[in-house]
Amino acid sequence: MLIALPAMVLAPILIVAMASNAETSPTEIDIAGVTAIVARGEASTIELTSNEALPYRASARSHRSGWFAPFYSSWFYSDCVTDSRMRVEVSTLYIDVAAPSWPELEDCKVELHANLKKGATVSIEQPAFQARLDGEFSAVVLKGKAADVSIEGHVGQARLDVDALRARLIYEKTQQSETVEISGKALDIHLGFDTASFIDYQVAATASWVDSSRTAIPGAKPQVRISGEMVRATIR
Repeated sequence: MLIALPAMVLAPILIVAMASNAETSPTEIDIAGVTAIVARGEASTIELTSNEALPYRASARSHRSGWFAPFYSSWFYSDCVTDSRMRVEVSTLYIDVAAPSWPELEDCKVELHANLKKGATVSIEQPAFQARLDGEFSAVVLKGKAADVSIEGHVGQARLDVDALRARLIYEKTQQSETVEISGKALDIHLGFDTASFIDYQVAATASWVDSSRTAIPGAKPQVRISGEMVRATIR
């Protein structure tokens, strides 16, 4: 005998089933011997840490976002699948991000996560990306057309070359050897250093607005150089 369930009962079941398909294409690898990461290719969201209490692993996933994400994923199971690849050569992790093949109305994002050893180097070159770094890194090099970046912890050498950039760099400590170079066209920058640090900073722009509570000390380290066409910089 066929029993027809009420719509009010079916709806929650259907929504849960659809939501479970919103994330696809997981990839995870061991990166215990990795001291450098290079991310290239299409746009992605990147989260990097250097937490000694966690396993040294990296993962890449394609994830659909947006209001109708669960509905699209229920009808098109494989439409949010990326061909992104990760490989380790010697001590470098290479990530080649490929956009999903389906031309979608909803956003289908590639998310990268990696927990690296302290002192690792990071290089990201993508047309557009969102990056969050939390930990200690010896060098960070970012290049692209548009990016939203947050770095908290410590970076020995930071070089950010992005046309349209919003960046927040918070140094929890300094070693009087750091350099920060930021260049682009439209820049919105927030820099924070520990109160004991002396900073040498310069801002060169066609139009700029600089809000700083710190006095620039020529020859000091950290050394900060910001250049662009339109720059808004806050230094604390």
